Amino acid sequence: METRAYWTRRVGRRSALRGAGIGIAGLTGAALLGCGNKNEGVPAVSTQTAPVDLKGAGAKAEEKGILTKRADTTGQAKAGGILPSSRTSDVDSMDPLAATSFTANAISRYVYPQLMEFKPGIIDPASGEVQGQLVEKAEFAEPTRLVLTLRKDAKWDPRPPTSSRPLTAEDVVFSWKKFAAKSVSRASLSNTASPAAPITDISATDANTVVVKTAFPYGPLTLALAYTRWLQIMPKESDGGYDPRKDMRGAGPFMLSKYEPSVRFEFRKNPNYWKQGRPFIDGIDAPIVSEYAQRLAQFRAGKIYGGVVSQEDTVSVKKELPQLEAYQGEFGTATYKLFFGLRPNSPFRDPRVRQATSMLIDRDLIVETFHNTKTFKDAGWPVDTRWNSVGIACGYEAYWLDPKGKGLGDGAKFFQYNVAEAKKLMDAAGIKAPIETNMTYISTAQYGTTFPRVGEAYRGMLDASGLFKLKTVNADYQTEYLPKFYFGKGDFDGIAWAATTTFPHPVQHLLDYYHSKGSRQKVAFQGDVKSIEGQQACDDLIDKAARSLDFKETVSFIQQWQREQAIRMPMIPSPWPSGAPAFTLQWPYVKNYATYRDYLEQAEQTAVPNWWIDQSQMKG
Repeated sequence: METRAYWTRRVGRRSALRGAGIGIAGLTGAALLGCGNKNEGVPAVSTQTAPVDLKGAGAKAEEKGILTKRADTTGQAKAGGILPSSRTSDVDSMDPLAATSFTANAISRYVYPQLMEFKPGIIDPASGEVQGQLVEKAEFAEPTRLVLTLRKDAKWDPRPPTSSRPLTAEDVVFSWKKFAAKSVSRASLSNTASPAAPITDISATDANTVVVKTAFPYGPLTLALAYTRWLQIMPKESDGGYDPRKDMRGAGPFMLSKYEPSVRFEFRKNPNYWKQGRPFIDGIDAPIVSEYAQRLAQFRAGKIYGGVVSQEDTVSVKKELPQLEAYQGEFGTATYKLFFGLRPNSPFRDPRVRQATSMLIDRDLIVETFHNTKTFKDAGWPVDTRWNSVGIACGYEAYWLDPKGKGLGDGAKFFQYNVAEAKKLMDAAGIKAPIETNMTYISTAQYGTTFPRVGEAYRGMLDASGLFKLKTVNADYQTEYLPKFYFGKGDFDGIAWAATTTFPHPVQHLLDYYHSKGSRQKVAFQGDVKSIEGQQACDDLIDKAARSLDFKETVSFIQQWQREQAIRMPMIPSPWPSGAPAFTLQWPYVKNYATYRDYLEQAEQTAVPNWWIDQSQMKG
């Protein structure tokens, strides 16, 4: 556990690193697939999620040999080889439409396709632009009716029970009905599960045509259909033909060829994949290695291709193994957060207590510690940092209001580290310090090995202030953390630390986490909008943003929402893991790794099929 003394020492060497720049706008056409849009009144939707411009600093780092220049080597690609990968944890189920967590989707997206996909960036970052995956044409017949024409060359896994049969609209309808009935995310899309969600029905008019109907015009609809954590398409044979919790039969780039619980996953190329000549690699071997030290040792030996080294170890490992390739990513779109128990006697129902808690977080120190910014800067690596706003990650370029700037208004002061002012807020709320309560998070690796360390850091900061006396509770992920805390709707005591999913559009994050009817909401006790002051106005503004089809209007609503919620501080946004573009190290035998850049965790579908292995560079 981190101690008060440790964090006192760390504060002494904080670095406040910040740069300026302008992000690149990425436009997503809501109905610009195939033949385009018959209804000219349905405008395009923008995600605007590109990073701050670090090209100048990045180019200098490339010249120094620190960063590797991205290059498209597709013309030299050679087919074959097994990619040596790894995973940090097992899955509770492989069924992406019925699992209780997103761990299933991280595996299933190798195998199960989607209606849409985000177009990968080639050398430059992905913009968030949507293109068809199973869909070859999409047209809005009217603002609440989207007609999708499916491709005819998609086939299911050649093994029984799917036996290479063509994928049809019947599979799409089957998958939607299962998603709407069983998915942990059903309230994000299904209007039956939540009135805040858009889709009322998905039906088939013939074997290759699907109609998506919505309860109201919904700007991010095509982006939602491209999101890998929601509607993946499964064959109807998964209902009784095989056990989808333990096996998969898909139509994506790979097939699950072997699974040993708690030991390993193995994937092999799907011979029925419709993209000719893809994937280049023959398969992926991914043993489950939960211990970071063990994974790092295997990476050093070349037995894992990359994606292993923590930010704290990146500079030293690169020095040790200079042949490794190093790449810099983008500002992230995830807003991990601290959230509160909201039972009737909770002190956190008072906004002044939430504001005070936020002011006890030294955000610059969190960024420096867990993004390792000072070490990178001292070593000549390009560095820039940001803080996430309330509800809006700093990677959502057009929507984000900088808590260090003027746009956030009066609420910006509650992002500043100031123990003295926090104590005044506690006193004004009539709270006698220290507040003795629980600090809950998981200590296992479902969210990676850094996540629990950040939780320890937050507990240490709150305790070091003298305003809290916290008892750490490391809840079991499946039996306690998910049902009682993450999905508990505030029905617990104390503070909890949460990893939160990224979304294809920031308004969906607000709907899921900050709306009283949201599927992952943590701001209204048991969903009662009247339980917390100001929640009805919060809901209303989110609804306006979700229903708007005008880009500028949507941005205006979301920025107004940030200004209002920065004062309420319903949850405390963390500057980790999105507060600095992360660096990755990988072995040079994997080609195109950094060339094809995925958007929102879609690498398994849009990037990995374009990777290839130069087996002459692999260690024996």
